Amino acid sequence: MINKIAITMLGTFSFILSIVQLYAQNDTTRSNEFSFGINGVSRFQYFGRTDSLQSSGMVPYIGYQLKCGLYAQGSFIFLENSTTSLNYTGALGEIGYRFQSTKNFSGNIFFTKLFYNENSTLVQSALQYQSGLNAAYINKIINFNFGADLKFSNKTDIGISPGLDHIFILKIRNKIPMALAIDPTAYAYFGTQNFSRTYLEKSSILFIPISQQTVTDNSVKFNLLSYEFSVPIVFVAGKFNINITPSYTIPMNLIPGEYGKNLFYITFGLGVRI
Repeated sequence: MINKIAITMLGTFSFILSIVQLYAQNDTTRSNEFSFGINGVSRFQYFGRTDSLQSSGMVPYIGYQLKCGLYAQGSFIFLENSTTSLNYTGALGEIGYRFQSTKNFSGNIFFTKLFYNENSTLVQSALQYQSGLNAAYINKIINFNFGADLKFSNKTDIGISPGLDHIFILKIRNKIPMALAIDPTAYAYFGTQNFSRTYLEKSSILFIPISQQTVTDNSVKFNLLSYEFSVPIVFVAGKFNINITPSYTIPMNLIPGEYGKNLFYITFGLGVRI
């Protein structure tokens, strides 16, 4: 998918959109490209972790990619919930490189800086930077996807995300190049979790208590964080595109202080590529 949705939503959508546009236009030559648009999110979440206010919002974005594959993009998060109307809460800036897609391969590397309002209620607002890579092995039966990243806050977390998908594309014959894609997708998200455990430790001599002290252990575990199933639907007409993605996420291995539950949500948007 600021949150996972805001990050991976744009990366996954860009991959699907590129394939659909190339299919519609029968052109595999990259060129300098300016893009902008807006996405809506029915429920913000971070690996199934949510706030208790059921926040939703809008994510306008703008980007530019050189024909060599270098790109830069920015996204801006406007959040609303039961206690606040639609309000700016944060942004992300990303730079990266998209590899030239081939018949069987697509991928990118990226570095993202995240900015938050001081009073941001986003679940992952401690996250400051993220860097990583995404890759997809494409074939006629099923596509194999893999992502790996580092997340930087006061601690550093490692994440990996294997996934499967299959893109169904329908080319629509018209004077304007048009195509429709439906992409059933399944991902599993793994990562480290940094957390603390505080307890009282008692000392005794011959079973007689003589003292007690508070002890805090800092622990790091690599766990399955969530499963996610989605069906991105993308329609391209010339330079314009419309997308809608119903998704279902299942959080796993919640630690004390985290709130999460199985969640159905929808992302949708409009975009232009020039």
